[in-house]
Amino acid sequence: MFEGLNWRAAARRSAIVIGIYIALFYVLGVAFPQTFGLGDRAEITGLLINAVVFFFVFTFVYAFVERNKNRRIEQAKKNQSAKPARPEGDPEVSSALKGRPNPNTSRRKNRRKR
Repeated sequence: MFEGLNWRAAARRSAIVIGIYIALFYVLGVAFPQTFGLGDRAEITGLLINAVVFFFVFTFVYAFVERNKNRRIEQAKKNQSAKPARPEGDPEVSSALKGRPNPNTSRRKNRRKR
């Protein structure tokens, strides 16, 4: 379950998010001291405890998200390489409809949509 997790990248991303979280609370505390004030030691301690808990939760989540993303990319590459290449047609012999409007569309419906 925990194989293939990139903890370093997840911790780095989580640290950035937590840095933004703490900076946002600081800016809001300066802008609105009554609402977001970090005046006493208990409020600052609570903010830091929340930041540490969120750091570990976000690190865990980001590690799994990154592993899932890498697996999907590898699977897509594997499926792409398994497909046979498109057969190359003769470049001089082209379709009769190439460069012309699609005959299967109704011009009347197109005018109505506009």
